Amino acid sequence: MARPPSDRVNLTDIAERLGLSISTVSRSLRGLSGIHPETEAKIAAVAQEMGYGLDAKPQKASRSSNTGLRHILVLAQSDASQINQGYLAGISEAAMALNAAILTHLVPLERCSQLTEERYLPPSLRGGLVQGVVLFHRWPTEVVKSLSKRLPVVSLIHEYPGTPVDVVGLDDRRGVADLVGHLYAAGHRRIGFFGFCPEVSWSRARFAAYVEALAMYGLPYDPRWVVQIDLARALSPQPFPTAEAGATVLQLLGEQVDAWIGASSRTASSLHNDLLAQGLRVPEDVALTSYHGARPSPADTGLPPFTTTAVSDEELGAAALHRLINRLDNLRESRRTILLPAPLVVGASTRPLPIGAA
Repeated sequence: MARPPSDRVNLTDIAERLGLSISTVSRSLRGLSGIHPETEAKIAAVAQEMGYGLDAKPQKASRSSNTGLRHILVLAQSDASQINQGYLAGISEAAMALNAAILTHLVPLERCSQLTEERYLPPSLRGGLVQGVVLFHRWPTEVVKSLSKRLPVVSLIHEYPGTPVDVVGLDDRRGVADLVGHLYAAGHRRIGFFGFCPEVSWSRARFAAYVEALAMYGLPYDPRWVVQIDLARALSPQPFPTAEAGATVLQLLGEQVDAWIGASSRTASSLHNDLLAQGLRVPEDVALTSYHGARPSPADTGLPPFTTTAVSDEELGAAALHRLINRLDNLRESRRTILLPAPLVVGASTRPLPIGAA
């Protein structure tokens, strides 16, 4: 039964009923932009059921009013600032043309899961000061679901199935196919994949692209040629030990598995270090490709430029902001995934095999 109108019904009652923040309910009932239509409809229905007066609700802002200044929150993990700099540079440059004000909030990795709690929300989000969110790095799915109920969200690289979050990522299918094609042209016929982590969306996508590319070139696939890593290593901002992987590569070299695709720049760098420890030379003994990043980071001093697929972090950051602004202008659009091309860059970690070596 509908609750009779009463002054005792307030925004807090509605917010608690729906599990939303007070600021989200307030913005929706005031007709401000930046609320998902589904969330907006739920708020309106519960407000009416509880007897909250909606007669004074202003009309939704018109499309022409959306050309004003937008306040955008960038959420990033504080222990991956090296990557943040490129993304932020791209977002900041794009913000000038898009008339957006960027607010940045860094969260330590161990506290990311607490963002679902109201007291740990960034003040700009808790106070309803922003109209959309850009996510850097991989966040707990429950946190992403909670954020997407409040505001439109765009994620860089990482997918979140079951959420309405838009994604700006890389064309992994084409990128990995180009790497396999490059190795094939160099004479390699048995190619391994290092860095498969089923828990990470980009790792799954690149692994799937690897299997498809092998089929496209008529190359054999053997699950023993796929080296898995755990979540901590897949997301590590620093090189990590892979001694067991180096030993596996050395063993498989006896079966003529003489080329490897690294799932990311960090996994390729880590494997390269352990190949050297096993006495193997890159590319003389083993060819090794990276992904998304041709230049080794300062932590990888001494490594050669990898053969890789490269797209600048600045370009990704700019594309994420463009996508979010477009989302704010078209709230009822279906979910979108924008894939940027990642062109092949040939470095010093691969070379053509000697004639007769294949």
